[in-house]
Amino acid sequence: MNGSMNCRKKINPMKKLAVILTLCAATGCLLLAGCSKSKNAPTKSGNSADSSVASATADGPVEMRIKWTVGKKYMMRMEMKQGTETKLPDQPQPMKAAVNLSQDFDISALKELDNGGRQLEFEFENETMDVSQAGRNVLSFDSAQSSAQDANNPVAAGLRAIIGVPIQFFTDADGKVQKIEGVDELMNRIAATGKPQQQAMFKQMFGEDTLKQYGSFGEMMPNREVNIGESWPVKKDIVSSVGVLTVDMKYTFKNWEQHGDRKCAHIEAAGDISTKSVSNASGAVVEIEKGKISGDVWFDPELGMVVDVNNDQTIKMKVTTRAQTVTPQLTQKIRVTLLDVQ
Repeated sequence: MNGSMNCRKKINPMKKLAVILTLCAATGCLLLAGCSKSKNAPTKSGNSADSSVASATADGPVEMRIKWTVGKKYMMRMEMKQGTETKLPDQPQPMKAAVNLSQDFDISALKELDNGGRQLEFEFENETMDVSQAGRNVLSFDSAQSSAQDANNPVAAGLRAIIGVPIQFFTDADGKVQKIEGVDELMNRIAATGKPQQQAMFKQMFGEDTLKQYGSFGEMMPNREVNIGESWPVKKDIVSSVGVLTVDMKYTFKNWEQHGDRKCAHIEAAGDISTKSVSNASGAVVEIEKGKISGDVWFDPELGMVVDVNNDQTIKMKVTTRAQTVTPQLTQKIRVTLLDVQ
């Protein structure tokens, strides 16, 4: 019995840390890369943001720039599947954990700003999460279900608190988020739920720097005309609960491709993710020893919007706590899809 209890004490903190890292990585790198080609394409809807590019030739150039159309609502979905495998010093088999996360969110273009940018309103509409360890489900949440089922779920109150809170993004003319408002209201809602430790976890996961990533489609765009075969770099530091991460990407306009009923510029992406500086805010020091990102992006020039992003991430980490140091191996697949425009 004592041995079982000791094992549980060591595994549970790592399980909790795996959940935190999963969400931080998913939201932090969400819009900065792509992965294996998608077989399912988003449905085309809404009016054209710029019809002048609709007649692009099969091998012609394209202006790659995000164009949020004022008055339109962009409905999107993020899906993430992550697995970790961690060798523990006193265990014969590695600890395996998996997290499946989905988020539906809307971004509405409210008005044009004097600088040529846009004021956008962002809201989470729905969220689901399933966590398993050693093949056994240990946690499930679906915001669409009744809150009466939340009683024994340690993350339910925090995840439910983020639904429907409006967050304002203010972009520049290139679609890059310069300012964000509404985070205080979100933090107040989170503070009213759960225990202090859980509140701190959710505040780290949905802080200002993390939320900015949801509106950062413009950061992968070169904001100029690009020819097939041409590449451009994107390098960015991302603040997270485990420190500052550096994402260093190379994007290449591969070809024109029919993606569902959209004529899209198909972009290939490849790069690295690394630790620039560490933080122990999550209760451990986490360093990325090796991180790779690869994937695909589909950009619809007629709509002026990225309509599908897929990415694969493989990350080897070093996690140091007061008790021990472990090296989890993480694999992660993320997809962001434009579902509809109204």
